[in-house]
Amino acid sequence: MSLPEDLKPWYIEWLELETVKAAQKNEKLGAVYAKALENLKSHDLALVHPNQLLSVKGIGNRIKNVLRDRLHAHCKETGFELPSDPSLQVANVENRQRTKIRSLQNNDPDDERPKKKRKYVPKRRSGAYAILLALLENNSPRSGSSKNEVVALASKYCDHSFTSNPTSRDFHSAWSAIKTLLARELVYEEGRPKRYVLTQEGEEMAHSLKRTDQVEFEDEAAYQTRLSTQKEGSPREIANEISDASVNYSALMEATASPDPNVPVIPRQDNFEHQFGNDLAYMTHSLTGSVSAAHTTGQYSKSGSASPSRVRDNIVRARWNGISYELWDPGTYDIVLIIDHREVKSRKDREFFSTQLQDKGVSVDTRQLSLSDMLWVARNKSTKRECVLNFILERKRLDDFAMSIMDNRFLEQKNRLKKTGCKNIYYLVEDTVSDTAIRMADAIKTAVWMTVIYNGFHVKRTKNSNSTVAWLKGMTQVIESHYFKKALLVMSPRDLKNQEDYFTTLRSFQQQFERTEALECCQRFDCFQEIMDKRSLMTVKELYLRTLLTNKGVSLEKALSIQAKFPTLKSLLLAYRACDSEVSGKSLISNALKDEPGTRKIGKALSESLWCTFGKR
Repeated sequence: MSLPEDLKPWYIEWLELETVKAAQKNEKLGAVYAKALENLKSHDLALVHPNQLLSVKGIGNRIKNVLRDRLHAHCKETGFELPSDPSLQVANVENRQRTKIRSLQNNDPDDERPKKKRKYVPKRRSGAYAILLALLENNSPRSGSSKNEVVALASKYCDHSFTSNPTSRDFHSAWSAIKTLLARELVYEEGRPKRYVLTQEGEEMAHSLKRTDQVEFEDEAAYQTRLSTQKEGSPREIANEISDASVNYSALMEATASPDPNVPVIPRQDNFEHQFGNDLAYMTHSLTGSVSAAHTTGQYSKSGSASPSRVRDNIVRARWNGISYELWDPGTYDIVLIIDHREVKSRKDREFFSTQLQDKGVSVDTRQLSLSDMLWVARNKSTKRECVLNFILERKRLDDFAMSIMDNRFLEQKNRLKKTGCKNIYYLVEDTVSDTAIRMADAIKTAVWMTVIYNGFHVKRTKNSNSTVAWLKGMTQVIESHYFKKALLVMSPRDLKNQEDYFTTLRSFQQQFERTEALECCQRFDCFQEIMDKRSLMTVKELYLRTLLTNKGVSLEKALSIQAKFPTLKSLLLAYRACDSEVSGKSLISNALKDEPGTRKIGKALSESLWCTFGKR
């Protein structure tokens, strides 16, 4: 039996059924199916083979495959023969003709031209084109370039944005072209945080693009110098000679000049203490105290150490313990408050904090943060690089603060904030009246005291969003005063194994270099963003703990107790499988932790809940 000449009525009927099913699962998916159905009904041409459905606007491979399966099932039940694809028949004829022509050409004895594979050349003003030129302009053979550095330079060479915009369903950006460059081995990535470096072939391609389009870099003289140096010898070897200088505290202090004693000190307002409360006044007194401008030499031996020099941008660059770092002099950087773009006053007023703070003269930038809601960074005036300062803030409404205590987000956030090594961590809680906050008043008080006493965090409570803005303005003034005469040692680690490494390297640098109040060690902002992400570089132990914490009622103390008895998730699952009955499985955890202290014990109900999650089959 043969099918009708037009199967569009069948496809419309089947798509109507699929639209109803899709709408029940997901409203957005149902809308997509409904739009495709509307376009299919208004389609004028006959449709037989499922592949012809792709000519209908709004129908892609997913909907086409669903309707194809429907057609195959219908043909199997009714005995109809499956339709043949007319476009495929035409393609087969064209392929046979091409094959015949090629065979005649190959048999021609006079044709001895070798077959060459076409060389990949990125389209002008495309994402790949811009990335290659940016890497060439900012190419550092010693350490490569981070994503932020590449994007900052590549934007001017590209007609497309390097930032995706999910709200307009624009999920891809020009940065997606990096995958093509990596696949074609024009660029390679190394280390954590990721650094992008041109391969030899990629560098030749970038030089060729620059010459062809007569592109002129902002610092063309530096590029020409590097190009002439490359002709004389390997630039990578020369750069490595510079970066091999291992400079400790003593050598650094001898090579750097003292801060200018003539720089005026910012005067404090007389009503500052009255305006922002005793807690902020105390911070002002402790942070803006006498900062010694003298650099002590220290008692460490300088054997094997080299003296650094200000090689470019008047910035000292050296390395210690295999980690590169830069020294930013006082006055060479600006303080900027970074606000997470998800931190809003309400759905209707998403730009409240950034707008209000900018109106009050605070330098503000809005972007997505891997951790915390707000933090302060230092931005170098010449290189525009950023580093994370020792001030970080988590803002919560009182009702959300109560909910985070209930679902264990509060403990998880505190644990991640500790890993930053930041010395001044703030929890800012806005007072809001809600049933949850009233019901959990005692739990909130306990959580606040434990956060202050045991974790060493600062807790600040404000009345509303306007009070938060006023406090943030005052805090920014305190921070600017604190860093007015302070030099920053900015670390650039290249191969961090996990988030603990971020904390460990920062602490080791602080012990080596922070021997005077005139110097502070910081991590680069792009390093903070990549390493401190919730899903980045987590150990197996951390993943196991997070799995346990997803169960309602399991606190961090209880999760650690379970991990002490069952070190891995596999050992926990095997213990459940070894249980001879459901009753013994339900009581496995409670029996295993019966001798633990009160906060670490597991009750009968929670033990049964864990059995349902991990043991029940």
